[in-house]
Amino acid sequence: MTTGVMQDIPEETPLVNMGQPLEFQASCGHLLAVPSYRVGQDVRCPHCHRVVPVPPPEVPYASAVPVPAGAPEPAALNVLYAILLLGGLAGAALIYLVLFNELSESQLVTYTPLWFFPVVFGLYGFVSQRLLRLLAAGRARTLSEAAHMSIGVGGFWAALAMFPFLVLKWRSSLLVSMVAALFWAVLLWLFFALVFPVL
Repeated sequence: MTTGVMQDIPEETPLVNMGQPLEFQASCGHLLAVPSYRVGQDVRCPHCHRVVPVPPPEVPYASAVPVPAGAPEPAALNVLYAILLLGGLAGAALIYLVLFNELSESQLVTYTPLWFFPVVFGLYGFVSQRLLRLLAAGRARTLSEAAHMSIGVGGFWAALAMFPFLVLKWRSSLLVSMVAALFWAVLLWLFFALVFPVL
């Protein structure tokens, strides 16, 4: 495609006011270049000799900046996970180290969810946030790669305890924690239903 430079610039127009050249297509399809001060004026195409108006320059609209993968989550979630995890561990210690001899098997089973689910929720929340931080820092390209790094540190038991949530492509630690709690709730119910069916 050829570019035509407009020749009919009035002699009285000072060149210092010409500004940046503006390019647009004439009705014949040729690309024309004119000084920006000619916007709104009529010019003649040097190829087809038709008179065409000079359109205003196209200004790109601002677009939303996408949130980078693994962007940090609200700090309030860290506090929530810490409270639940520490509270659950404290509850388990109280039940099994202090009150164990005073509680019946039925009571132990009844109290298990009170410490177990806060531990699960807090633990999975912290692990999910760690994976997202690895992504944000550029140390891992995908959540799966970040999960393999975590399993490499924690070993076999980490992989066993965190499966399948370490390899899911969710970008919300809260969602991972909720689904993990539901998953372990079903397993806990099956365990007590099979091992202690009379309780």
